[in-house]
This record gives sequence, structure tokens and C-alpha cells, in this order.
Amino acid sequence: MSENWANRQRRTNRLVRAAAEFLFSKRSVSPDQVYGLCKLTWITSSFEEGTAYIRSTKIPALGDIFGRDYATLELAEVADDVVGITGESALRRLVLGETGFTNFYHAYRNSARRWTQDNFSALVPLFKTAHKLASDSQGLILTQALERLPGIPKANQQRQLMRPEYLLTPAFFSLDRRLRFPLINGNEGVKRMLSRLGVIKAPLEEQYARMIALYGKAGIRDAADLDQAGRDLPDFIEVGEQKATKKLLERKATEGRNLPLKDESDVESLQKASTVTNKRLHNKLTNDLRACLRNYTLMEGSSKSALFDVLVKRFDGKKAELLIEVKSSSESAHVRMAIGQLLDYWFRINGDSTRYLAVLLPVEPEAEVKKLLAWLDIGLLWFSGDKLETCSAWLKPLTRAQTALAACSDSING
Repeated sequence: MSENWANRQRRTNRLVRAAAEFLFSKRSVSPDQVYGLCKLTWITSSFEEGTAYIRSTKIPALGDIFGRDYATLELAEVADDVVGITGESALRRLVLGETGFTNFYHAYRNSARRWTQDNFSALVPLFKTAHKLASDSQGLILTQALERLPGIPKANQQRQLMRPEYLLTPAFFSLDRRLRFPLINGNEGVKRMLSRLGVIKAPLEEQYARMIALYGKAGIRDAADLDQAGRDLPDFIEVGEQKATKKLLERKATEGRNLPLKDESDVESLQKASTVTNKRLHNKLTNDLRACLRNYTLMEGSSKSALFDVLVKRFDGKKAELLIEVKSSSESAHVRMAIGQLLDYWFRINGDSTRYLAVLLPVEPEAEVKKLLAWLDIGLLWFSGDKLETCSAWLKPLTRAQTALAACSDSING
């Protein structure tokens, strides 16, 4: 997945918490309202089509939560009604925003409503606890309570039971204001992560403990980052003697006196590149690229042997990785350094597999630089104002996918 997807999860968190704040301020809550909080985290296989997903899933979830029949209304009308009910004008933007992130098993969707009704007295205190979580130890107690719940039966097949955490952990993640309750919902990324951690068959509380221990590592700030990393790169996790070589690409500092130098042994050969001014430009270029490619998962090197700048996961829409070296100057000396770094880094992290390499420069370079990179089958990217440009045909999808930098800059809380 991408940072954009992680931000979608964070928006869902804000919407669900706002709805829960309203519900839990009332004397009583109904099973349909609790079910609606779960459903608000869902997407469908057609969610990218927008209207179909909103009509089939999001609007009905809001109807369950606020006790309304929204079947004939558009989303903007629903948002206005929700604001009228709650008196919270900020809810309008949340209702209209892109939310929902888990494609909950379709065969269990209707039976999950009945299961919520049957287990309502046990579920309400769990939802209220998730909404008020103040520590990871409280979250651990919540997982222990989850394990005591019965399985969710499949529609018309009572013996096929689904684990309750597949329904509830997305809801608890969305209720946790700290954004630390992890998603343990059975998707392939979670399974790969649990397998890498050696707890795929362990009790839920052990899985929880191993997952939250990853916060603060490899660029993982919260459960949305953790889910993103689990989907795309379980090999970034350090297990036993096997060291991690990648981490999620972080925003770089562009102000301040003490800017860290990456790969200092290389930049010593070009004193000009080691100045604070040039390091700031390098970081700005990296941040601008991160903003423009927000729909891709971006990594950076974390091993001293391969401190690469940017690795773009599935840049071709399939399985290929693209390694990008960022330089603060378009002069030939800097480009030659980038070529050597790219070849060395690729060999260290991907061996002799098919190479996809590119250099990002602050401005369009001279013709000789373009010819050299083309001869080496290395792509070229540069910024023209706030627009990402390329003369490499195979990189055109990256530049076409961007929007204006001002529009595509996406803050953590955006």
C-alpha cells in the first residue's frame, strides 16, 4: 500500500471516533449502532469506483450509526444531516472524505450484524474501552477479552466460524485516539508480518505484543504505518540475527544547523555536496518526490552498507522495484557518483535481478548527462518548478500520476 492509504486509515479513525463520541455520550447504544461503527471501516471490491462503494457501504453504515434512512440521499446530504444531529460542523469534512480500508469478508457481513446483536452486552464495554484507550497495556487486556468471544458464523453455515478479531480490530484501531491498536484482520500483509515475527499461530495477545513492539522502528509511527509495512515489506523487520535493510521513507529536515549526512564516505569525494545548503536541497528534493509519489509505498535504506535514498515498490503496477538516488546538483560529477551508488546499492539489496534505476536531479541536466544515463539504461527525473519531469519513456507513468505539488502534499493529519 502507500502513505496515501495510511492517511485514509487515519481519516477513518477520526470519523469513527467522532461518531463514537456522539454515541457514547447517550444513555443507550443499540447493536445496529455498534455494527455501524464496524461497517464504517469497510470497503468493497468496487470501492475505487467511488459512488458504488459509498452507496452500498458508507451511507448505510452512517444510517446505522445515526438511526436514519439515508437510502435516497447523496453523501453531501448525509453529511449535512449528520452535522445537524451532532452539532459538530467538523464532521461534514470527515463524512465527505475518503474513508474505509478493510474489505471484510462478504459472506460474513450479514451474519456479523446478527453476531453483534447476540453478543451485544459483551461488546459494548469493549468498544467503550477502545474509545478511551490510554496505554498499550490496556490494549493487551482488550485483546485478551477478544479471545474469549465466540466465532462469527458464516451465513447459512453455522459451523464455519470467523475469528472475531477480523471484524473488531479494524474498529478498535479506528476508535483508538493514539492510533496504536494494530490491525490483526487476516489480510495477506498481516499474515506475512505475523509469519515473519514467528507468531502466526500464537494467541492473539502475543501477536499484539509483537506487533506494537515495532513502533518507533523502521519509520513506523503508528498502526497505519504498521499495516502499510506489513502489506508491502515484511522483510524490513529485524528478526534474530537477520538485520533489516529498509524502512519507510521519512520526511527529511530542511532547516536547522545539524543536518545528518547520509553515506558520508561518498560525499567526502565532493566537498560541495557536504555543505548544509546542499544537504537541505537534497532533503527538499526527497520530500517533494515523497509528496508527488504519495500513492506508492516508498522506502529508504537503513543498513550502513546500502543507505539508498528512495525505493519505489511496484512502480510498474506489478512487482518491480525502482531505486532512485537523489542529488542536489545536476553537474556531471554528482551524476557519476549517483551511478556508482545505484549499481552498488542495487547489487546489495536485489542481487543480479533485473535493474530499475533512476537519478533525481534538481533541474534538467545537459544533453551529455542525458545520453550517459540513457546509455546505461538508468532513468532520469528532475523538477521543473513543482512538477516532476522525465525524458525516460518508462518513467512517464510516475510523472503522469502526480498532481501539482501544492495539491499532492499530504500531511500526516490530512
